[in-house]
Amino acid sequence: MEKPVFLFHGGSKLVDELKPNQAYDWGHNEGNQFAVYATSIKDHAIAFALGVVPDEHGNSSRVMHPKYGEPLKMIFVSGHPNYGGKGYVYKVSSEGFTYAGGNQWVNPNPVTPIEIIEINVDEHLHLFRYATEEEKAEIEEEYRRKTQRY
Repeated sequence: MEKPVFLFHGGSKLVDELKPNQAYDWGHNEGNQFAVYATSIKDHAIAFALGVVPDEHGNSSRVMHPKYGEPLKMIFVSGHPNYGGKGYVYKVSSEGFTYAGGNQWVNPNPVTPIEIIEINVDEHLHLFRYATEEEKAEIEEEYRRKTQRY
């Protein structure tokens, strides 16, 4: 895959520097790195910038995967976007990032954004949907199966 000049990272908090975090992606080993994650697709970063608010039981779970249809959307299994809130899309140089599959790139070092774009969550709700009952059952079963190996 050709490396883009710029990448995008979405988040619900405003920060001056993106710091590596341990990610947990039970579906793909590439998604389990201690790194700053970024994408080559701005709308995917915006979907992450929608935030996640836990449900009444304190649970929150969301997935983004092509197997759940195109165009790709953030699918909430539990919890919901931060309705009425703000989100942030960070435009970053691709320097220091390596390819991690799909449209994901990772950098093990802190990253200073070139530009920070504030979004209104409610203006981007077309980038999410709630999981169907069938999808919830499938996602929960896959999670149980994958995490039992650890």
